[in-house]
Amino acid sequence: MGKSPKIDGTIYVDPKCQGVSNGKENIFWHITTREQKKKVVRDKRLVEIKTRPFDPDRACRIRWIRPMLQNHGHVDIKLFYRKETRGKKPIRLYFWAHRHDFVVIVQKLGKSTSYLVTSFYITENYKRASYQKWYDNYRKGTDPALKGGEWF
Repeated sequence: MGKSPKIDGTIYVDPKCQGVSNGKENIFWHITTREQKKKVVRDKRLVEIKTRPFDPDRACRIRWIRPMLQNHGHVDIKLFYRKETRGKKPIRLYFWAHRHDFVVIVQKLGKSTSYLVTSFYITENYKRASYQKWYDNYRKGTDPALKGGEWF
């Protein structure tokens, strides 16, 4: 992915913080594959297995990540913060190229450092509706969990 970009010229995006596998940063594998779940029979029981096969819709947009981070003020990018609902519940920054159904998510590490959480192509209408709802809620400024959580 080359030299790491900065968001707004101040927040460094570190692509290497998640380790390396097969000669590439783990985030590379994450943003070029998509989780699939399927049920299989093992030992006479139905179990769910997860795989991450190559996803051409994600992979062909890998070059979109840097321009989205560096040009987040563009009319095609809807920028919003969202408090996650799982884990430690961090506040993450979403870059949504709404006309192209592509999302980049970044999480802050320190005062001027962050990491790329994921990027993906939206394929389901209900997901698109969720992103619109989250964006609208952010713009309204009514979520108390986001007070003081903006990075820039």
